[in-house]
Amino acid sequence: MKGKALALNTRVAEERDAATVGELTERAYRADGFLISEKYAARLRDAAARISGATVLVAELECRIVATVTLAAHGSQWAEIAKPDELEVRMLAVVPEARRQGIAAKLLTDAMRHVQNLGLNALVLSTETPMSNAHRLYEKLGYVRQPNRDWSVTGYELLVYRRDVNRS
Repeated sequence: MKGKALALNTRVAEERDAATVGELTERAYRADGFLISEKYAARLRDAAARISGATVLVAELECRIVATVTLAAHGSQWAEIAKPDELEVRMLAVVPEARRQGIAAKLLTDAMRHVQNLGLNALVLSTETPMSNAHRLYEKLGYVRQPNRDWSVTGYELLVYRRDVNRS
């Protein structure tokens, strides 16, 4: 896919997309070596639960789903750090062969539009310390580090970023 000028379409995932979204998410995390445990792998594969309990966006190239992101509201089973005025980005994944084409940026832009439509103030996300490419993308898109909100789980240090709606 790399190098071709392809039409990118993003949309809200539907129940029929669950198997593809789950497999894609797990595959992308495994490809980068960022899979915490088999228990988390099962959570990544369970896209049906995410689709029914959160907003899941997908990106398609030539009618093939190549990326996904879950948007979790404060208080939902999918949110870990979101405050009441925030929507939380979870499980952003792009298949390795479709990377470096602006797909993750497009999904995050659409996520921000969703935040605005909900009348919320910001997107917030957690990322692992070694994910330097992701950090650069977030900063380029206007996300700001929130060191006072950093946290850890099972020995993994997670950095928190936030992007306010009014940032350009």
